Amino acid sequence: MSLTRPTTPVALVTGGAGGIGSAVCQRLASDGYYVVVGAYTGVEPAEELAATIEKEGGAAEVLQFDVKVPERVTAAFSQVMTRHKRLDAVINNAGTTVPRPLADLDDTLYDRIFDVNVRGALNVLREASRHLADWGRVVNISSTLVRSPIAGSGAYAASKAALELFSTVAAQELGPRGITVNALRVGPTVPGMFSQAPVARQAAMAEASPFKRLGQPQDVADVISFLVSDAGRWITGQVITVDGGTTS
Repeated sequence: MSLTRPTTPVALVTGGAGGIGSAVCQRLASDGYYVVVGAYTGVEPAEELAATIEKEGGAAEVLQFDVKVPERVTAAFSQVMTRHKRLDAVINNAGTTVPRPLADLDDTLYDRIFDVNVRGALNVLREASRHLADWGRVVNISSTLVRSPIAGSGAYAASKAALELFSTVAAQELGPRGITVNALRVGPTVPGMFSQAPVARQAAMAEASPFKRLGQPQDVADVISFLVSDAGRWITGQVITVDGGTTS
């Protein structure tokens, strides 16, 4: 992989090989970032994404680590800092969900969802707070299910609500360093987690948008591109809905 120049900003994207994550990585690379594609499983797709970015003239590498394990997150951030000497943006995108009625939500499934979406996100946010350069950027990926939950979404929606609260607090704590922290409430997007939804529900959500379509990963990536740019310097502590009007 290409080596970054000292003046090249560095972005770390967790869950970087997923539907939204891959679009974010490609967009940030096109914006001039050296992109660190964070991956736990799906390392092969992450490597393919990094190779595509390089072929298109960008710069990227893959960093495999488990956001659930604090020591591995700490080691991953240390590796980024050792290699690049800087970190300018962190996109907290790794997440998981398994739809399940509350009556059937056992401890194992609860732990699985909260370990990634809450503990994992906090692990990443904590290291970002320690290593981001002044005037850096954090974007946490939440869900419109926080505002408009449906049957079976209780654990997932609650985990994302916690992430939104982390975002608000982190914005206050990191603001004195010029670092912005925002959360995106992402609506139904394909490819992405919503690809698992029944076809009928996908059609209903597309119909609910004034644009009569589902979201695409690029729709989210474009908003992130703005937030991490200098143009987004005065936006922090916000929860921004990115859903094409689906839940308005």
